[in-house]
Amino acid sequence: VANGTAAQPIVFTSYQPAGSRVTGDWGGLLILGRAQINDPAGERLAEGGIDPVKGLYGGGGSPDNNDSSGVLRYVRIEYGGIAFQPNNETNSLTCGGVGKRTVIEYVQVSYGGDDGFEFFGGNVNCKYLICNKTVDDMFDTDYGYTGMIQYGIGVSDTLIADISGSNGFESDNDAGGTGNLPQTNCIFSNISIIGPRVNTATTYNSNFKRAVHLKKN
Repeated sequence: VANGTAAQPIVFTSYQPAGSRVTGDWGGLLILGRAQINDPAGERLAEGGIDPVKGLYGGGGSPDNNDSSGVLRYVRIEYGGIAFQPNNETNSLTCGGVGKRTVIEYVQVSYGGDDGFEFFGGNVNCKYLICNKTVDDMFDTDYGYTGMIQYGIGVSDTLIADISGSNGFESDNDAGGTGNLPQTNCIFSNISIIGPRVNTATTYNSNFKRAVHLKKN
């Protein structure tokens, strides 16, 4: 439970002193629940080289879509998320198999080393999300995520983007592009995505790609 207020938000940030903090200083925040994912095994190990037992998410053979992973409210997450290995990264906020009784609202991620928000399965609903100058995608969904997200904004850094291609939204059914159920099927409402160009003369990173990238199945 991280339950801040508008006047006193809870800040997850780098261990470096202010003024010396940089993108990717730490691994970001991972919340791993017991709601349904579309991997046939019912659970997966989260990315980032983390503990092989504590790092599992999904409910296995008995998923609980009403699972609660607590409260994340009025929180800032800064300088988190890192590319541990190619295609094996942590994000500013990673949600794996997080159930719909979890409360996630008024969360800002800034200067992340990979995606801003990524949802691996689960069905948690979120409100009031801000993604500020992350390296890779702003909102990434896969492995059967079926939640709803309302009121959000993403702001690009003109010069910083990922070699894999940085998008506003990126979505897959799963990493292999299978038809496994539940199929990734989430709803975003009232979202603004601000790209890297201020005007037609703006010099910007060529790794910026799409506002919305719908990928594997």
